Amino acid sequence: MPYCTNCGTQERDNQRFCAVCGAPTPGSLIGSALPPPSPGGSNYEAQVLVGISMDPPRHSRWSVLFRLILAFPLIVVFLGIGVAASFVVIAAWFGALFTGRVPDNMQRFLTKALRYYSNIQGYAYLLTSRWPGFVFDAKPDDQVTIEVDHVNLRRWSVFFRFILAYPAMLVGTLLGSGSYPLLVLMWLWGVVSGREPRAFHQAAALVLRFQLRLFAYVGLLTPTQPFRGFLGDDEEQKTPAAETLPAASRETSLAGGAVGAPSSSATPTTQAPLATRWLVTKTAKVVMVLVLVIGLPTYFVTSFVDNPVLSRLKAAISRTLITTSHNVTVATMNQFEVSVNACLANNSQSCISNAASEANSLLDAQSSLLSGNAFVPQNALNQAVRYELALDNLESELLVVQTSQSLQAQTYVISNEIPKALSRCNSDYRALEARLTN
Repeated sequence: MPYCTNCGTQERDNQRFCAVCGAPTPGSLIGSALPPPSPGGSNYEAQVLVGISMDPPRHSRWSVLFRLILAFPLIVVFLGIGVAASFVVIAAWFGALFTGRVPDNMQRFLTKALRYYSNIQGYAYLLTSRWPGFVFDAKPDDQVTIEVDHVNLRRWSVFFRFILAYPAMLVGTLLGSGSYPLLVLMWLWGVVSGREPRAFHQAAALVLRFQLRLFAYVGLLTPTQPFRGFLGDDEEQKTPAAETLPAASRETSLAGGAVGAPSSSATPTTQAPLATRWLVTKTAKVVMVLVLVIGLPTYFVTSFVDNPVLSRLKAAISRTLITTSHNVTVATMNQFEVSVNACLANNSQSCISNAASEANSLLDAQSSLLSGNAFVPQNALNQAVRYELALDNLESELLVVQTSQSLQAQTYVISNEIPKALSRCNSDYRALEARLTN
């Protein structure tokens, strides 16, 4: 069984490129940074192998106590990556619909995003003890590893991907809701003892693996539904790679159950390979089932009652976005006023149209940024919608100025309608800001 000489990931026979870092395997030709589709095309049973220790790690108690605070900057960084990934998934959907496969550069980016997310969530779920940092690429010492088979996709399944994923998305939502009590118990246990019970650790790991495989399926990285191994893997599925390696090779094993590149140090670093076939305890399976059962009522309760911590986090993020957007809006309208005064001095109707077009495009970008209200808490949602409508109304008035064929009509809208629209926009912004602050 070959191993990547760059990052140490275990590869399949006849694979030309590493599925993790994209490095060519020994003897292969330099080419694409991703392996070609695996043999068997769309009929190949692709896998998303997640590597993580099945034993709970030792934590320093203060890091457990402040785990959410320590994970906050990681989550903020991933929010930006997640926004970019959502656009990449849309583009990948069109690419896979016409060609039967995700383009290599998109596959590479989405795999890296999924890997980065796995390490952040592993840290937040107390499954790992070391702060993962902001490194986007895979590292040999990653505490959570991801291996995604690169295969062709059936076009009809790509077309109906979100419909086909709905049952798994529902289960993922229930697991997310039901895992709150489990994570709270793990946090309390970790604060007291510095280490969580093994069954709790494995159950939380199963939740994380299902979520990662779900995201891989929705993100078109794999044609395989995430339900396989829901309660762990069977004994006969256990990968024997770590057991069949020579003793000298095991001494230089890296995370993910693979042999890495030769170290420059005279003394090799010993690190146990991470399990990718999970043999969990019966208690962990019971806890996993309880998480799913608890998730049903918890989901309905949390749908009507805002989580105060989550609401404050959403309010802080949305307040920053909306304040920045409104500042750009005010600056845009001030510049528009300056441009219009210069145009009126020359009685140029086309000059005013150009100024309105430029201002309208800038406001449209701000409206797109706020579209969806993803980070607005429930108690401020109505006010956020009102502010968006006011911003849209201001854009409409600018569009009238832009398309008008009469200088007199332009002057009327600029003198009468735009000040009213801008005043309403400012008023709704102040009301929304006050709601988010309180």
